[in-house]
Amino acid sequence: MNHPYLHSRPRDEIAECIECYIIEQQLKPGDRLPSERTLCEAWDCNRMTFRAAVKRLIAEGVLYNVPAIGNFVAPQKLQRYLQDLTSFSDFVLQQGRRVDNHLVSQRSFAAPAQMAEKLKVPAGSEVFELIRLRRVDDEPVTLETVHLPCQRFNGIQKYDFERLSLYTVMERKYGVVPMGGSEEISLTYADAGEAGLLQVPEGAALFFLKGITWDEQGDPIELVKSVSRTDKLSFAGTLQRDAGTGGE
Repeated sequence: MNHPYLHSRPRDEIAECIECYIIEQQLKPGDRLPSERTLCEAWDCNRMTFRAAVKRLIAEGVLYNVPAIGNFVAPQKLQRYLQDLTSFSDFVLQQGRRVDNHLVSQRSFAAPAQMAEKLKVPAGSEVFELIRLRRVDDEPVTLETVHLPCQRFNGIQKYDFERLSLYTVMERKYGVVPMGGSEEISLTYADAGEAGLLQVPEGAALFFLKGITWDEQGDPIELVKSVSRTDKLSFAGTLQRDAGTGGE
C-alpha cells in the first residue's frame, strides 16, 4: 500500500513548476511572474493551491509579492558558511552586496553570573552590550546582540559601530583577533519588537543563532546572539569524513 506522503502535495508540485519556470525563462531578481490566472490555467490548478505554493516560495526567499501588482523573483539569498569567521560586514561585501548598520542600543552593565562564567570574568564585572540591526541593500536582515568584557576592551563604548566594524576595532585598537568559536542555530518566532525592526509579521519564523568567539589563546572575547530573516539568509556547512573512518 502506497503511503500518501510518498507522493508530492499539489502545493509542492506547483512550487516546483514556478521554480522551473523561473529557470527556463531566465528570469532575474525583480522580474515579474505572469498573472495568477495565467499560470493557474497553464498548470491546471486552482487558485488556493497556487497561492499556497507562492506563500511557501516567499517564505523560502524565492519570490516576493507586491500587493495589487503581482509576484516577483526575489534577490538571491545571502548564504553564510558556519565555518566562516569573517565579520558580517565583510561577508556581505564579499558577495557584492551593500551593508549598513543601525544602532538599536548600547550600554554597560554588571555581568550576571552565567554570562560572567562564559566570558571567564568575575561575576559583576562590567560588560558592554551592543545591539545592531544589520541591513543589506537597504533591507533588514539580522538583529544582532553582542556582549564584550569591558576589562579587556576598555573604552569600547566610544566607537561608532554604525560606521565601524566591531572586528576591525578589536584587531586594530585592542590587538585582539577572533580565531575560533562555537555556534548553535535553531528556529524562533519574531516578537513584536523583532518584527518591527526586521519588517516581518509578528510570529514569523526566524533563524536564532547564539555562540561564543575566542582568541588564539582560546580565551573568550565575545558572546553573540542574533535573529535573522529566513527569506534573506541561509546557513551552510561543509561535511568531511575523518581520515580512517569507515562507512557502515
